[in-house]
Amino acid sequence: MTTIVRRRRRRRQNAVPMRRPRVFRDLSNPLESLDEEEVYQRYRFSTETILFIVDGVNNNLETDTVRHRPSPPLIQVLLFLPFVATGAHLRLVGDSLNVSESCAGRVVKSVARAIIEVFTHMIKFPVGDMASKVREGFRRIAACTDIEHNSHISKDD
Repeated sequence: MTTIVRRRRRRRQNAVPMRRPRVFRDLSNPLESLDEEEVYQRYRFSTETILFIVDGVNNNLETDTVRHRPSPPLIQVLLFLPFVATGAHLRLVGDSLNVSESCAGRVVKSVARAIIEVFTHMIKFPVGDMASKVREGFRRIAACTDIEHNSHISKDD
């Protein structure tokens, strides 16, 4: 019995630990493979607008080192836009670009801060009469969407 135990111990001591290979995900430009309509459907912005946002926040999002393989600013903005536009979970947003949920959370936070810092002069909430007009416009959009939704349901029944 002791010989069996000794043999097992020797095997464990002599065994070479198996390391999992590191997997580097492709972080290329996803906009290159999409046409303008697909870009708008996925990100709710045109390619030019996305690149304008990236150019604006680029200095705030770039890191000085390549430690821990940081995401490029374009990928960070492309993670942020669908999260804000659809309110989807971070896991779903991250899966679309092969990024983990925790990384997507950090990216959303940093991009939001960068946009607030850089574009404060462009982002204004309406005040007074303009606020009333904007509110009414949203009501009209909601009413049209509700009518379309109800007519779609009645056609299926």
